[in-house]
Amino acid sequence: MTELWDLSAYVQEHPEDYPRRWRLAKKLYAANEYLLALEHLQMLQKEWTPKINVRRYVAATLYRLGRYPESEESLERTIAEWPSEMGLYEQLAHVYNVDNKKDQALATWKRALEIQPNHALAQKAIAKLEAVLEQDKTDRSTPLWGLFPADLTTEEKEELMITGTVCSHCGAQNSDEFENCWQCNAELHVQEKSFLNTPPIEVHGPYLLRAETVVSLALTTSLLLLAFSAFLGVRLYLKFSANSDTVFYALDDMYEIVLIPARLMTGIVLLLCWPFILYALMRLSRIKITPPGLLTAVSGLLLASFVVPLIWLPMPFPILAVFISLVLSLGIILLPLRIAPAPALIIWVGQAVLIWLIGTSTFWLTESYRYGQILNPVRELNIATKTINGSSTLADALPTRMPGAITPIEQKINWKSTGSDWLDAHISLVEIAVRPEGDNDALRFQIFEGSELRYHEDLKNKQQITVDFPLEPNTQYEFRVHGKDNEIVPVIIRSLLPYEFVH
Repeated sequence: MTELWDLSAYVQEHPEDYPRRWRLAKKLYAANEYLLALEHLQMLQKEWTPKINVRRYVAATLYRLGRYPESEESLERTIAEWPSEMGLYEQLAHVYNVDNKKDQALATWKRALEIQPNHALAQKAIAKLEAVLEQDKTDRSTPLWGLFPADLTTEEKEELMITGTVCSHCGAQNSDEFENCWQCNAELHVQEKSFLNTPPIEVHGPYLLRAETVVSLALTTSLLLLAFSAFLGVRLYLKFSANSDTVFYALDDMYEIVLIPARLMTGIVLLLCWPFILYALMRLSRIKITPPGLLTAVSGLLLASFVVPLIWLPMPFPILAVFISLVLSLGIILLPLRIAPAPALIIWVGQAVLIWLIGTSTFWLTESYRYGQILNPVRELNIATKTINGSSTLADALPTRMPGAITPIEQKINWKSTGSDWLDAHISLVEIAVRPEGDNDALRFQIFEGSELRYHEDLKNKQQITVDFPLEPNTQYEFRVHGKDNEIVPVIIRSLLPYEFVH
């Protein structure tokens, strides 16, 4: 693989070195990088001296990509330039047959027979095709394999004056440039493994489906998931805009609202980074047969498209996203990308670690930026764990009636800190409800911090007032209800920030 990269870099620096570009194209073809090979072959076909072997490689590459009509057109044009090359007719007839064009395949063999009347291979193929077309015209969807019999005798080969090599597996004629049969990919020579002698593969490469089909399916699925993610993202943004300055009655609600910007930013960064991370790891792993680059990038996009909606859904989906991403990424690396188990494990672990680092760093930096200073993630995570289900669990902000409900009321309250300045900042807004039950013409409600008046409101003609009041942790406040004596005025407090009444 290193030699392939070096050769590719050389060709990029020396674009007119056509023999090296020809060598690179054959290496890419052998490595199943058919799209890259096709780019170089088409350039050679356009700019280099016309060569039949380049044309045959172009047609074989298009055939491997499943682009049968283009392969057929290429071979027809090549036959027009080299009308006596029998290997071209064999190759074209086979492509027609796989493309379910048996009539054209039959006509191609007949053209070959007109050029060389004693072509035994053409005679056998014509007889077989005519018999099939005559006997079973209803089953026209099954390609006829074995049109190139492998049981030709030495005398028949000599009579046919076959040049190049006949595949012993399927009987197809190959020019000397092919070290693997263009039809079945079987080895044509018994020799040591080289870059041209890759293991036999299916018609369209070492994938369960053609790379283009997998890319199309993955891209379609990704677009649908991205549309769903966009819907969730808009909902989250609107939810944050409507609730960011409200009183939180439960810690879960607080985390769900306050962390929306960090969750949104993390999802966007993962969508942008995941395809490049997977692609880079594939290249750095130096596996023998690298999946097509587009397939790798789209696979990364598909992974991100599955995980991002989970991050943007309510709990416990963000936690499930971690486990689902691990299972899904391993499945994609092993199945659609068809990586061998050993390098697949390395790539899987590598992408999991990198994605985790990028995701957590984005989340942490976003929240630090919003808070205005760098947060200590270890400290904040430790406190968050304790306040959720540990020794310092914060109870929900249930309505709590303040002691002393008969005027005059003067009640001091100490508000404490959770130990986290970040958490304190988000839960320091408390709800205070004052509900006078009798004549309230002369009543007034006040909040003092020490000797400083922080809030004042007359209760005249008001059945109830509700105040969202911002507090400072580790601070004592005094609530006063003055005016007419001996009036019943309950004061109800709802606060996630811990507090205690001073008796």
